[in-house]
Amino acid sequence: MYKVFINKFSIILTSKNKYLHEENTYLLASINFDEILKKVRKQKKIFLYHPKKSDLLKVFKSKIKVIFASGGIVSNENSQILFIYRRGKWDLPKGKAEKGETIRETAIREVMEETGIQNLKIEKYFSNTFHIVRNKGKYFLKETSWFLMSSNFQGKLKPQIQEGIKSVKWKTIVEVKKLKKKTYNNIFIILNDFLKQNQK
Repeated sequence: MYKVFINKFSIILTSKNKYLHEENTYLLASINFDEILKKVRKQKKIFLYHPKKSDLLKVFKSKIKVIFASGGIVSNENSQILFIYRRGKWDLPKGKAEKGETIRETAIREVMEETGIQNLKIEKYFSNTFHIVRNKGKYFLKETSWFLMSSNFQGKLKPQIQEGIKSVKWKTIVEVKKLKKKTYNNIFIILNDFLKQNQK
């Protein structure tokens, strides 16, 4: 399954037959994007079913233009996680890809630009998240690739003011557990998965 968020609403892409009997389930192949918007606004959560799991994203993406972005879950030597504060919420650094960039290059550049951090190293790919954004009256699917990163940087962090970032802070794991409930849906999922993996 894939979760696609649009503000506080959610669209679940699934190939599991059990959801076919739910009244808020629709056939992905036979519904257009305007209909998807109407359904999810009315019901807050809908399921879009397609029998072939490998085609779920492909079919959904055929209905809406995709914007690619990358970001990082950055840890330091004290096992703290790097956060930005923007629009009244704590968030993870990320941003849209520029022409010709790989997703890894985008992730490094965006994290450095938004936080002022240096000595950044990608450890491994973590996961992807999906949410629908609106720009100039048009809707886009934003697909963000997340990477686990590390840095031994001990200098002063510098928020990218022109991007609306007001603060950059290192947060302890205890602090992360508290703030994950007060962030965006996609970031909640990322942090939840990260914390689960680090409890093992």
